[in-house]
Amino acid sequence: MAIMSSTQRRTAPQASNVATRRVRDDLWRVVSASGLALGYIARVDGPTGPAFESRRLLPGGTAMVPIGGGWSLADALACFTGP
Repeated sequence: MAIMSSTQRRTAPQASNVATRRVRDDLWRVVSASGLALGYIARVDGPTGPAFESRRLLPGGTAMVPIGGGWSLADALACFTGP
């Protein structure tokens, strides 16, 4: 697993209509403006370095499905905010 700097650990991705909360160094919870949990962003080891995977919580349960990701937290967060 890639080591993150202290600045990267403290920094949470920002977007309109959603907020993030850091759960661990490699996991962020994504919540709606009203506080409803939407899913998670997880840091994973990719073939060329760290990558980020977005996972959406299915309504009414605890199951998650991958919905996308990217090479940065901002790319992964964009999966929750749409175009």
